[in-house]
Amino acid sequence: MQRVLPVIVFALVLISARIIGAQNSELFGNLQPLGALFFCGMALFGLRGVILASAVWLISYPITSIMQGYPMGAEMIVPAFGFAAIVRLARFFRNSSAVKTFAGSILAAVAFYLITNTLSWALDPLYAPKSLATLGQALWTGLPGYAPTWTFFRNAMIAQAVFSGIFLAATQTVSIASSKRTTQAFS
Repeated sequence: MQRVLPVIVFALVLISARIIGAQNSELFGNLQPLGALFFCGMALFGLRGVILASAVWLISYPITSIMQGYPMGAEMIVPAFGFAAIVRLARFFRNSSAVKTFAGSILAAVAFYLITNTLSWALDPLYAPKSLATLGQALWTGLPGYAPTWTFFRNAMIAQAVFSGIFLAATQTVSIASSKRTTQAFS
């Protein structure tokens, strides 16, 4: 139980962050740690590192969608494709330096934004006619009545940088502490 408790607490903190972000989407739109957690989880720990991010997203997605007035259904496939792309990209950064992993995480945020907004443009009938102009609208301003999509991109980049930095620093700190304990045990 002592090994599982920190994971449960961390998951609850992440779910709470998603809910707070959904309640204040104008201020905190897309300012959340999931992209960084998916990327760093895969890059640092492999598929087992993606389990927590997946669980948090699957639990929080319906809650945040309902809070923001979005329908539940096939729309869930859009962020799922984005997160799958992040995980796929992170595989190329397994066993890389922290600097390379951090840069890859930023690249993953760009990929997520381009994939999810392009899919939204392709699937949403409100982006009509399907043209380069409406694709540009999807990538920059979005649909009328919502915050501009560039603000979501900005917040995603900020969140990806901050949370990836935190996850990488925490991993480095734990790794250094573990190696010191191992060294002391053999002394």
